[in-house]
Amino acid sequence: MKKLMLPAAALATCLCSSAAFAQDDAVKTTTTESTPDGTVQTTTMQSNDGYKQYRRTITTTKHYDAGAFVAPSGYTYTRYELGQRVNGELLGKNYTLTSYGNYALEAPPSGLEWIRVGDDALLVDRNTGEVVQSDYGLFRN
Repeated sequence: MKKLMLPAAALATCLCSSAAFAQDDAVKTTTTESTPDGTVQTTTMQSNDGYKQYRRTITTTKHYDAGAFVAPSGYTYTRYELGQRVNGELLGKNYTLTSYGNYALEAPPSGLEWIRVGDDALLVDRNTGEVVQSDYGLFRN
């Protein structure tokens, strides 16, 4: 029995240490701010890709009326999180927010664009569809 315990312990140590090395170096910070207009919660994810300064999630209490969201045929709403990839159908012109300034959104850097998905505004990579920033509940439903 003692002969099996030592190799099993060594194997467990190797597996645990490899899992620790596999984790990415993203840091998550959540800030809640109360203002006269309402409470805004911001979750910031920092990683070492080129979008470090843009990576954050905002749940806003200020909402804009931009009309009803018309989804692609057969599409079911998904609340996308940072790092997820949006459905390719949502990367078309019909969902791009070209007037992002009207909704208090920052101008997107080169290679990124704002899209609307349901009540949310998402800053996504045009090529991959990766969500870099999200502003949940920005639009009235």
